[in-house]
Amino acid sequence: MARGTVAYNMYEAKTKLSQLVDEAISGKQVILMNRGEPVAMVVPIPKTRRPRKLGFLKGKLKLKRGWDSPIPDFKDYQ
Repeated sequence: MARGTVAYNMYEAKTKLSQLVDEAISGKQVILMNRGEPVAMVVPIPKTRRPRKLGFLKGKLKLKRGWDSPIPDFKDYQ
């Protein structure tokens, strides 16, 4: 097994579930074994980003006068 990898049989995994989760969070590869064969891995769920906050740029952007007026060269495409 690779360095940083730990393996537990099913009975041991049931009794040490909290420890397995802590090891996975700390970066170890946790493998669950059934009759000596690897059958599953315990992996941490990636942290999600904070939700976007609407209006966080309010008052920080200035638009030039006429920013929304038609583009002169655009007449050919109408």
